[in-house]
Amino acid sequence: MRNLLLIILTVNCLKISTQVTYFQDIAPILTENCTSCHQDSDIGPMPLTSYDQVASYASMIKFVTDTELMPPFIADVQKVHYINERSISDEDKKTIASWIANGIPRGDSLFNDKPVAGSAVEYDTTICMSERFEHYGIYYDQYQVFPLPIELSKGKVIKDIRFKPGNREIVRSANISLATKGSSLKMDQWDPRYGYYAYGSTGFTSSYPEWYSWKPHTKGLALIDQERLYLPPDSEILMHIHYGPYGEIQTDSSCIYLAYDDEPTNISTLQNVPFVHTAFLKDTFVLEANKKHRISTSFSLPVDAEIRSITPLAHLLCRSWEVFAVLPDKTSVHLLVIDDWDFHWREKYIFQNPIKLPAGSKIYATAIYDNTKENPYNPADPPTTMRKGPHMFDENFICYFEFESKQIENSFIDKPFVTSEKELSSIKFHINKEGDYIIVAHSLDDLGKTKIASQNFTQGTHRIRSSKLSKLKGRYVISLIRNSEVLDTWWLTIF
Repeated sequence: MRNLLLIILTVNCLKISTQVTYFQDIAPILTENCTSCHQDSDIGPMPLTSYDQVASYASMIKFVTDTELMPPFIADVQKVHYINERSISDEDKKTIASWIANGIPRGDSLFNDKPVAGSAVEYDTTICMSERFEHYGIYYDQYQVFPLPIELSKGKVIKDIRFKPGNREIVRSANISLATKGSSLKMDQWDPRYGYYAYGSTGFTSSYPEWYSWKPHTKGLALIDQERLYLPPDSEILMHIHYGPYGEIQTDSSCIYLAYDDEPTNISTLQNVPFVHTAFLKDTFVLEANKKHRISTSFSLPVDAEIRSITPLAHLLCRSWEVFAVLPDKTSVHLLVIDDWDFHWREKYIFQNPIKLPAGSKIYATAIYDNTKENPYNPADPPTTMRKGPHMFDENFICYFEFESKQIENSFIDKPFVTSEKELSSIKFHINKEGDYIIVAHSLDDLGKTKIASQNFTQGTHRIRSSKLSKLKGRYVISLIRNSEVLDTWWLTIF
């Protein structure tokens, strides 16, 4: 009799320990994949942070995870992995199914999530929208750019950055770019509201496009280790916010927080450069009506490179992306595959580890556009011919590559990622130690090499002056060299 009781107790204990419950099994899955959007006063249509909330939507959660509608992540993770990829594993799907099949048991709340500690970073500067923007997109999405001036007597190296949405119920994403103060004045005057409307980008080519980005569900956007951003003097911040639809008029006043590194040494400056761009296509970018189009481009790397992330940009006609590199030994490396492009889920794809590509590697990028009535996202009915531009009835073929640029001596201090021929002569750099230096521009289009300067530079700030600068146009990496050692690199597009 005693043995029988022991067997019954053992079986019951095993049932308790193996039973799937909300607090022990389901809550951790949702915390990892869902609650960054699905919480009170956030963009998810319903909160999923308590047992009662999740139990009410249990069947729906099973359906959207089984069909991979949620969590949303449109890049193919079979070929390359990203820090910010989101997916529910087959094992987690089985766990959710088992929980529902067994009557959605609550379980012991001792297994509930521990509170997350707040950030210990102390920020030096807070830059906020100067007034509240009234969101009127009750039934549709809005895209508004807010120019925010910042007074700096000299450039700053940023060691930590944070975007804080003023109203998380409507702020879907934010892309931060930098431009010379006053650059956006014409665009700002055109729109009578606070800020100005721009659909896919800031409406003009800024010096530091896609400098930083934020999405509520994206991991890995914080600066880590020795990664840094550079904020030049006389800049204005262009805060491009995507507002989602809501059932009533809302207002927003968002902010960004910056922490400075006053003594930067042996750092990597992140430079997000649009090396895939309609400006570099051999043919005119025209998407004729009632046709599907394949747009491709390529460029080569004249020096070794580390790519931290990739950010594609296209609008509503685009249906897919593929970006890959072919190494000198003819092996290939996938960087991005998207089979079902969706502009509303556009984001930066951050590699789990920076992709190291040797000199001589060639990067290829292709996007497919469907300008037919079969494309449910086509904004024109009937279809009409579309060209490049920043509006909904325009298209784009742009892809940003975020390079890790070593700054051993913090030499270049004013390094735009995008510039014009006319602006090249105003670019400054800093020399920490007097000596003989060489400045070389390597073309990514034809692998040509142009020596910009070869001379003795004294310690201090210098301006690049060379008649050869006016001949540069296209995609380049500029190197500062001393005694055959590359001290600094600078990735640049010149329009």
